[in-house]
Order: sequence, then C-alpha cells, then structure tokens
Amino acid sequence: MRHLTRVKVCGMKSVEDVDLAVRSGVDAVGFITDVPVDTPRKIGLQKAKELIARVPFFVDSVLVIMPASAQEAIDMIRAAKPDVVQIHSQLDIEEMRILRDNTDVSIIRTFHVQGDVSADDLSNNINLFTSENLIDGVLLDSYVSGKVGGTGQLHDLSVSKRVVDLVGVPVILAGGLNPDNVKACVEEVMPFAVDTASGVETDRYKDVDKVAAFVNAVRCVR
Repeated sequence: MRHLTRVKVCGMKSVEDVDLAVRSGVDAVGFITDVPVDTPRKIGLQKAKELIARVPFFVDSVLVIMPASAQEAIDMIRAAKPDVVQIHSQLDIEEMRILRDNTDVSIIRTFHVQGDVSADDLSNNINLFTSENLIDGVLLDSYVSGKVGGTGQLHDLSVSKRVVDLVGVPVILAGGLNPDNVKACVEEVMPFAVDTASGVETDRYKDVDKVAAFVNAVRCVR
C-alpha cells in the first residue's frame, strides 16, 4: 500500500497563518525568510524564529532560504531553529557538504522543472547530491524567473513523475497546486508530499477554507 502524501503549506507570515494551517491538518509549514527576491510572503529572520517556536510537535517547521553560502545557511538555521531547511539557491556540491557537516536539520533542495531540461538530466543532477547523502529530499517547482515559489503555474507533470522514479529521496511536488487540481496531480505523480502557497490564498492571505479543502483533496488519494 502506498504512503499517504504529506502536505506542506508555505509562506507563513503570522501566528494566524500557522494556527489555521495546523488546525487544517497540514504536515509542515514553510517560512520564506530573507530571500533576495520580491515576494509578498517574505519575512525576516527574527519573525521566522518567533513563528517557528509556535509550530507544535508533530508538525514540521521548514525554513525556506536562498543563501549565498553554506555559512549563511548555517547561521540562519542556528538562529531560527527549524526542523527542516529548504535551499532555493544554487549552492554547489562543496557548499552542500559544508552545510551537511555543520547542521543536524533535514535538508531539502529545490530543483526547477524547465522546458529545456529532460527528466533524466534533472534526475542526474539531483543524484549528484543524493549520492553523497547531501540532501534528504527534493522539491520540484515550476520555473519562473525572479520568483521563489508562489508562481501559481503548473509544470510538465510527466517530468516530475519520471523524477520520482529515478531519484533515491522523497520528492515534494510544487508549482501551481490548488484545491481544485491537487488530487489529480498527486494521482499522476505520486510524490512524497505536495507544497502550496498562493494556491490557498485569497487576496494574498491564507484562506482557511482553501487550506482545509487542499488538505482534504490530498487525503482523498488512496
């Protein structure tokens, strides 16, 4: 029997966001912290630390960052104390080794699905990191220049499905997921988890009804 797909809601900005996500039954909440791009979901490191401290036991807190170096990531992790760090920048193998050697949190690395990159090539790139046990999972997101998540755009799910089969770590599916399409996307790709931000918002605020509907749609997949 397949595992139940887990749910992460990203872009937490307030205590209210965290509380409504937890009440809706999510498995993880993400905090987009001090990223060098324009996004309405960005918060500062101190705010992230305060919100992460409110995340209850059995729900994972995920620090989403775009560090220029492993040391920057290490410093942010030590300050915020998340359960998981999600790396959205292009740290090379050596920098990822430094990060792995100097932190105890789980590491997710984001890879973008782009039209000119095949599933096999993307998987080979991912496996450069998995072969050295440098990451614990990968997040596959739609590529939109200048954005860190929250694109609202689906990508070619056949690529993600192929990557799930080819890499040796859990795959988190992101990009354009919402309560209306997530069930079909999970059924096609069979990822370890799904991730949404803008897909459960109304006027840039987390919508409790949309979050609950998203979670329920994922839970319906057997």
